[in-house]
Amino acid sequence: MVPVSRGLHVVATTDEGTRRALSEAARLVNGSDGRLLLLIPHVVPRFETFSAASDAAAITDRYRALASSMGLEVVVRVCLCRRRHDVFRLMLGRRAHVVIGGRHRWWWPTAAERLAARLKRHGHEVVFANV
Repeated sequence: MVPVSRGLHVVATTDEGTRRALSEAARLVNGSDGRLLLLIPHVVPRFETFSAASDAAAITDRYRALASSMGLEVVVRVCLCRRRHDVFRLMLGRRAHVVIGGRHRWWWPTAAERLAARLKRHGHEVVFANV
């Protein structure tokens, strides 16, 4: 069981993976006062500026609706970044508790599995929710 007194971070991957991660995170915080924080990395290419606030608002609304359709109340944070893994350097504290959802492959890790492994290497507590 993950101690969720500080909150549990859920990383948005695919729609299917995010739903599965939210479901697993809700199960982990069931009965505790921990909150769910949904982190959404939004990669902005180098030749574009970070002024895409309207895009961030639309993304936030989309993921908030996804969580609401599951009956969950989450705090949604969009991180406009140059590289996908920048979001974790900027938005996770030390030894954060993270849930990532995605598909599992035995012959070659998926992007979600590689992300989970990277976060584990950086000292975070990671739960991988298999779709």
